[in-house]
Amino acid sequence: MTQRNGARRRWTALSIFALALCAGQAQAQSHDSLTALLRANAHPMQAADDGRLSGAGGELLIAAGRDAQFFLIGEEHGVAEIPLIAAAVFRELAPHGYKHLAIETGDAMAAELNRRLVADTSGASFLAFQRDFFPGAPFYRWREDAALLRTAVAAAGGGGDVLWGLDYDIVGDRYALRRLRDIAPNAAARAAAEGAIARADSALAQALATQNPGLLMMFGGADDWYAPLRQAYAPEPGSEADRIIHLLQTTREINAYWGRGQGYLSNHHRAQLNKRQLMRYLNETAARTGQMPRVMMKFGSSHMVRGRSFTNVFDLGTLASEIADVNGSRSFGVLMLGGAGTMHAVIDPRAFTTVEAPVETGGWVQPFYDAADPQRWTVFDLRPIRGRVPRLGALPDELLKVLYGFDAVVILSGSGPQHDSLVGR
Repeated sequence: MTQRNGARRRWTALSIFALALCAGQAQAQSHDSLTALLRANAHPMQAADDGRLSGAGGELLIAAGRDAQFFLIGEEHGVAEIPLIAAAVFRELAPHGYKHLAIETGDAMAAELNRRLVADTSGASFLAFQRDFFPGAPFYRWREDAALLRTAVAAAGGGGDVLWGLDYDIVGDRYALRRLRDIAPNAAARAAAEGAIARADSALAQALATQNPGLLMMFGGADDWYAPLRQAYAPEPGSEADRIIHLLQTTREINAYWGRGQGYLSNHHRAQLNKRQLMRYLNETAARTGQMPRVMMKFGSSHMVRGRSFTNVFDLGTLASEIADVNGSRSFGVLMLGGAGTMHAVIDPRAFTTVEAPVETGGWVQPFYDAADPQRWTVFDLRPIRGRVPRLGALPDELLKVLYGFDAVVILSGSGPQHDSLVGR
């Protein structure tokens, strides 16, 4: 009995000590808010007239890129300053081995854009592509995003494989089918391509006339549109024709899931495509050069987050991080957002024109805007913050994804919308 009571008194004393310690920690942690942590790890950044970045924030991004195999930009689409910053970083990183920029287009379209930028540095041929194959590559109809591609191709030395298209081509059938026609091995294949072109062009005309993008070949076209192409071409696995037809079919399947209200499956299959494409590019480049390439990627934010994405799939950001880990390197991911009270460009899919919409600053993203300098760009280094996140209590799931899934967040106070390169078609 005495021994038992003595043990109980010792445990009681330890419990009281532990409770007192926790109470003291809780009191100290009450001041340890996320906004305060962000402010303590905030670094200013600005761009000079020649596009070069300066300030502690710019130095942080460039130094992190030099130390990484993959530099990942998860963006809010349509903010003019984001491609300007990406171009500045790529110029600085190109001498350190970055020779590739992965973008949100299909592989055939990226290769064609690359060819045009190499052949005509004025950008006129690139602009003609957007006009001739309207709607073309939607994001790269914007002037600022187009300038990023020109900068990357030039900074990487004008190679033929600077641009890597990892994605589907959401409205890329007008170029893809004509390219397929150009490489037709025989008259039957060419006739099949001509038939598909006629159907796709007719669908586009109807979609624009009725402002119903669901009529587009890549959205609502018949499931059997691609079978005649594959039968006529009988392409060798891995050939250009095989890749074009496969991407057309895959794009249609991904959009069909979305059209049926199966958003998760649509995002899941799209992420699978993106990851397979990345591995193909990496393996082909490593086989040719004898080393693993260094790559910048610029995609919508959900694609670039490390871990479960905003659409609840595991996307390129996760794969890049894992590849870097097993190769003894690292990836660096940065989320870039427009400034409070500003507008960003948005593509209206009914006519594929650009409209403007306010940048959203409420909800889970609010702490970043509360901590940001309202007059200039702010780079938040998240790496020193992660160890203290568990002390902050319950946080929204989206906020936790950002804190653990990106290494930095950039708030671009005073930002503006991107601009169309073309007026009309």
